[in-house]
Amino acid sequence: MKKPLLILASVIVALAGVAIVRTLRVPPPPEAASVSTPISIDGAGAAEHLAGAVRFATVSFASGAPIDTAAFLALHEYFRETYPLLHSTLERETVANLSLLYTWTGRNPSLQPLVLMGHMDVVPVPEASADRWTHDPFGGEIADGFVWGRGALDDKMTVIALLEAVEALIRDGFQPERTVYLTFGHDEEVGGMYGAKPMVDLLASRGVTPAFVLDEGGMITESIAGLQMPAAIIGVAEKGYISLELVAEAAGGHSSMPPGESAVGVLSKAIAKVEANPFPMHLDGPSRGMLEAMAPYMSFGRRLALANFWLTGPFVQREMAKDPLGAALLRTTTAPTLLQAGVKDNVLPPRASGVVNFRIRPGETTETVTDRVRSVIDDARVTVSVYQGMAMEPTTVSDAEGPEFGMLAETVRQAVGPADLPVIPYLVMGGTDAKYWAPLSDKVYRFMAVTLRGDDLTRFHGVDERVGIEDFAGGVQFFAQLIRNSDGLAEAESQQSPGRGSTIE
Repeated sequence: MKKPLLILASVIVALAGVAIVRTLRVPPPPEAASVSTPISIDGAGAAEHLAGAVRFATVSFASGAPIDTAAFLALHEYFRETYPLLHSTLERETVANLSLLYTWTGRNPSLQPLVLMGHMDVVPVPEASADRWTHDPFGGEIADGFVWGRGALDDKMTVIALLEAVEALIRDGFQPERTVYLTFGHDEEVGGMYGAKPMVDLLASRGVTPAFVLDEGGMITESIAGLQMPAAIIGVAEKGYISLELVAEAAGGHSSMPPGESAVGVLSKAIAKVEANPFPMHLDGPSRGMLEAMAPYMSFGRRLALANFWLTGPFVQREMAKDPLGAALLRTTTAPTLLQAGVKDNVLPPRASGVVNFRIRPGETTETVTDRVRSVIDDARVTVSVYQGMAMEPTTVSDAEGPEFGMLAETVRQAVGPADLPVIPYLVMGGTDAKYWAPLSDKVYRFMAVTLRGDDLTRFHGVDERVGIEDFAGGVQFFAQLIRNSDGLAEAESQQSPGRGSTIE
């Protein structure tokens, strides 16, 4: 009896030894960022400019309702009037009628250019929530240290911060070594198919291969679960997206003589099956990379768990699954969103339909998701099809180890701080216009240099969207420092001459 116990004890000691050694090998946090000289920013003036941009109701409607083109064109003119140095220095092109592409030609045309993205459109304000806003959502009001209104966070903040940064750099006599492209789409909130994509296609047709691309998507948070300190999270990939329509058909008729199963009943069972059978969790890809990047900042016990997934993986997955955000990082998510059936309370509908939205983790595809849904439902009475063509594959995962990501980390520490701020790669749950660059580059990142606190996350597409004036000024500093720092990247690749496909102003 003693021998088996000794063997078991030896195995346990050996496993513990391996785990401890792996934990001790976790690299320490990176050194603090180097000191840089900030550019002169008029924070109050920048906030006024952002407030002015918010006043243009550049709304995109998912329903397909026509957009107010006059609002977009007026915003374009507002940019021209507000940033005269930028407009006399950079080339501005109108793409797809309403999107804007700016080119700041660098001194060294052999260097790969920098692509900085933002979008001018915003989501509507639902009538049901309009009276809950503290300030007019399109009033562009400044109060209590914030700029209030639709777009203050998503994403006119990025657009104005970029324009402010470039205007300030030009004022200081700066000219970049590498060419800088600013791309501002007009339909990101409905997919970016007619704004961002044509701009990406246009630049690609001109032979543009970016040193790196930066769009919205990440942010600075006060704390991440398990990491009790502020951290900057930079998106290195996006989940895919598909909405599937489930349709059940049955004999209609009077509700006084219902059949054994109605179309509504068949559909309800199908949706219940899909929801009761969530996709499996996987501790891999960018989500695993995120946890590994957090390890150096953790207590020894948490570092032990994150350094030894071979041993602790099931435990880590189980803990993450307790939180909706943690679960979403590990699996393709399932969300029933739309239902439609009868037209009168005493009439059996001959058709019932529902839409289920899936955000697809890297490693799966729209096809594998659709096949799995059909298999789970396993009912010939229910047809499954893509809803309104709403499908997008997960993006490739960009490099989080190379000099480009390192420069982004250094820049956010310099411009926003603190100098030892943790900078963590992560998987973006939603979609951004950056997805159109993902097939062309492995250096596509998503980050906005603003700190989100408390319930700020709920303000995206929600009530009382706002951004702090000081936080916004930090975002301007970030972009200015990023453009300056990008000159230090060493790669040099030739660029082809410009092509066609736009209106040059």
